[in-house]
Amino acid sequence: MRFLLSFLVWLGLSPAAFAAAGLPRIVSLNLCADPYLLAFADKTQIAALTHLSHDPDMSAYAEAAQAFPVSDGQIESLIDLQPDIVIVSSWSDPMRNALIERLGFQLLALDAAQNFTAAREEIMRLGVAIGRSEAARAYLAKLDSAMAAIEKPANRPRILPLQRRNVTAGAGHIMDDIISRAGGINLGRNDKADAMRRISIENALAARADFILLNESNAAADSRGMEFLTHPALALHYTDAQRLFIDNNLLVCAGASTPRAVEALVEQLTQAP
Repeated sequence: MRFLLSFLVWLGLSPAAFAAAGLPRIVSLNLCADPYLLAFADKTQIAALTHLSHDPDMSAYAEAAQAFPVSDGQIESLIDLQPDIVIVSSWSDPMRNALIERLGFQLLALDAAQNFTAAREEIMRLGVAIGRSEAARAYLAKLDSAMAAIEKPANRPRILPLQRRNVTAGAGHIMDDIISRAGGINLGRNDKADAMRRISIENALAARADFILLNESNAAADSRGMEFLTHPALALHYTDAQRLFIDNNLLVCAGASTPRAVEALVEQLTQAP
């Protein structure tokens, strides 16, 4: 073993590269998987991340992702990269997935988890698949610690999440999970347990929420879809002090960004008058 290590060093291979020998090389076509790879994959395993991983509007980890190449997901690109594992989404094109497998690449499909519990399971599943289960477990411990450190407000504020095109978020939506973990009550829930549904301006006013939760910060409507959020009646009923905000890049999927999203919401709740 010592002779082999010396030989590898003589060849210019670092001990880290030697340690990574045997671990699968990975191309991620799943934006939710990107921050996990950044956190607990061996860096030599990452052949490419998604092209959206470098976009700060879509990824809260865009800065860290800049150190890695991206893939457009085309079959030609995968052939050039020759990964062992290609991570896709559960809703990815099944025809392309079948072709990827026929080319001899292992396919790993992950969902965009809408709650932290489901994300924890996916993190461990990914860790096992890429040969980094212990590192994945340590990463989960850090996420759990960050969640446990967040002090929820003493009261349970009533929060109505609102999005463009008259949409509110109910049970099963990532917003619902974040509101619950921040100690709030989600007024977007209904008896049908709809994850998303349309809500009228009248119902939004009648909800008498303590706060509305937005993921759009536009001061004026930039499209017909934004007219709901910028409606004068909504502005009159819910003042600036009653408006909470979470960046879109923290809402792509639950998991890596959940502690940050919950902390951001709690911070705003505790500062509210």
